[in-house]
Amino acid sequence: MIKDLTTRFKDFIVVNFEEKIYPKEIEEFYTRVAPIKEMCVFTVSRMKGVGRSKVLWAVIVPNLDDFRKFASINLHLAIKERFDNASPALPIHKRLKGFTITLEDLPHDLLGKVDRNAVKEIYEPRVIAGIEGALPVSGKLSAPDRLLIESETGIKVLECLKEQSGIKRLIILEDSLELDLGIDSLGRIELASYLGLAFSADIKDEAISRAFTVKDLILGIMDALREAKGIRPQEDKRSPSGPGYWKKHLQVLPKEEHLGALEFGTGFVAWLLRFSIAAIDCAIFKLFYSIKEEGAQNVPKEGAYILYPNHTSDLDGPAITACLPRRPVFQLFYFVFIPYTFRPYVKSPFLRNLVKMVRLIPFDYSTHFLEALRSAYLVLQRGKGLCFFPEGLRSPTGEVGKFKKGFGILAKETGAKLVPVAIEGAYQAWSSSAKYPKRHPIRVRFGKPLLPEDLEKEGLAMGAQNSYDAICVAARKALIELKEKK
Repeated sequence: MIKDLTTRFKDFIVVNFEEKIYPKEIEEFYTRVAPIKEMCVFTVSRMKGVGRSKVLWAVIVPNLDDFRKFASINLHLAIKERFDNASPALPIHKRLKGFTITLEDLPHDLLGKVDRNAVKEIYEPRVIAGIEGALPVSGKLSAPDRLLIESETGIKVLECLKEQSGIKRLIILEDSLELDLGIDSLGRIELASYLGLAFSADIKDEAISRAFTVKDLILGIMDALREAKGIRPQEDKRSPSGPGYWKKHLQVLPKEEHLGALEFGTGFVAWLLRFSIAAIDCAIFKLFYSIKEEGAQNVPKEGAYILYPNHTSDLDGPAITACLPRRPVFQLFYFVFIPYTFRPYVKSPFLRNLVKMVRLIPFDYSTHFLEALRSAYLVLQRGKGLCFFPEGLRSPTGEVGKFKKGFGILAKETGAKLVPVAIEGAYQAWSSSAKYPKRHPIRVRFGKPLLPEDLEKEGLAMGAQNSYDAICVAARKALIELKEKK
């Protein structure tokens, strides 16, 4: 029988099989692996998909100073990536089911400790209801905050945020751009254009990329406008939702550091490295995973194309390499996520050259995402192939997740053929929650090439709101159908 024995004097909970779990121990474990200022773990029941079972949930106050230091603005993704990497070190019953991020301090008792019961009382109903955003802060505005929100700059910023986010309720200063308004990395690029039009000026990226809350954004815009006395007018008057907006951005050549990381030639050392990696990769997957491929002949022999696989494991990319014919495997570029922990080492000349020779286009969702998309666009314009995981991060359940908008943008603006790739068995071999890989048969199935314009029409008929989302919706449907094909 499931019990919850959290009390004032016995700070433990019992979830399953009468095993005691000490929340403090779990909080200390996760706090060591992620930039967290404060954290509170408690049990939640009646969640969708778990019935009456109780699961461990956390409310997290991130350490924004650490995020600013790494120029990381996607709080949830950065913390989730750290947690996913660390969780396999814990027994399954001690792993978090999920977490809620808040920018507000947690309630404390008279002794200064986090009041676990109070946190649970506030946040459990929100978790059960599926509300992921930060907790809205109640109370009256201070005089300085009222002046800020009623200023000309404040009014214009709020209008831009309303237009972009589509939120009907009142936007407040404490709203998180990411968690409450749903503005991700691509959204910030669009937001820069909205603000540029509103102020008839080029707004510096720093004013937007460093902002976590609406208040941060307003103050950043004010500082940018004060510093730029001779600020030049915004040249591009097109709305981010207007035709040609994203194509214009993608056609700009990547910055030198990103352009220099692209290897289009056929140097002997690079060729030998790719040949060796492909040969070793193929041998490992045949020996340990009995890998089988279907439909490899569907991969185009020339011209631009995008392989888009489902993503459940770190084995996905190598599994595709092990199944590709010789010509595509030597011409293919991989659009890969850079782990948060890898950033300090990116400046290593050895790693930079290695990334270049094996044709990786590294990205993260906080910095340089647009530059990575520009690099991918250039690769496709040169008639090369690209492997792109449209879900972004690995699926924690093995199911095909929602496709990111960047995939739709790249597909539509390049017109590249889209080849769905269904990977089966990789999740069982090494899921995101497993510490080590294990032997399990893997099958990689390549579908027939699809045209972006056909997917766009299908997606719009399915109810998508715009061309990019339409491609994502229809392409995801095609991948699921390929995956379920017997």
